[in-house]
Amino acid sequence: MKTHKDAIARLLELIRADPSDVRSRLKLGDLYVKNGAYLGALEAYEWVAKHYAEQGFVLKAIAVYTQIRKVLVEHAPHLQHRYAHVGPILTGLRESLGLKDHDAN
Repeated sequence: MKTHKDAIARLLELIRADPSDVRSRLKLGDLYVKNGAYLGALEAYEWVAKHYAEQGFVLKAIAVYTQIRKVLVEHAPHLQHRYAHVGPILTGLRESLGLKDHDAN
């Protein structure tokens, strides 16, 4: 665990130095999940998903919003109310690409 905590601290330093560092934020979310810090993970993932969507990287945004839903279902159902907006956003993104939202909640 110490390795993860050290890596998290380093990623937070990188993000402070460059707040637009998408890769560091995505990795931060992954490490937060591994450490059971699900709220931190969801916040990091949501920042990345919004960024991707705003930049027109819809498939990447869909992947990250799907990851958010996975974390909510598998690890943090108590936070689902706080992230209820993710389902409709995911549906809208999929529809914008002409994809069916077969597992929308």
